[in-house]
Amino acid sequence: MKRRATVVLHEGRLMAEVLRTEACQQCRACQFGQQERVLVELPAGAHRPGEEIELELPEKQFAVASVLAYGLPVLLLFLGLGIGSLLGLQEIWQAACAFAGLAVGLGIIKLLDPKLRKMRPVSRPCNSEKFTR
Repeated sequence: MKRRATVVLHEGRLMAEVLRTEACQQCRACQFGQQERVLVELPAGAHRPGEEIELELPEKQFAVASVLAYGLPVLLLFLGLGIGSLLGLQEIWQAACAFAGLAVGLGIIKLLDPKLRKMRPVSRPCNSEKFTR
């Protein structure tokens, strides 16, 4: 995943300012959809304020984050539903088991949040106009 960003100085640190796209504004599933702009910390001295850069999250990291964020909660929701069904519970309790599975999935994501936040995009100066804000 690639995004174009502008280097800004924010509270004494170099940050990449990424503006929200139209598609992100409609989705609102992640941080990009919930805020007008997102600041990503950059290594000191690597860039200058005002410089246009390209941020890229490697495909493997993007895939892992996507599967965790979307797949794990849904998987655990169905697992909870299946367990409730195998136990022969009434439908209302099967639904409760499904929501419990969803809650466990969301809890796991919350626990993994510090590790997921360590996934940092690679930054490089922009050298083409093929990327738009």
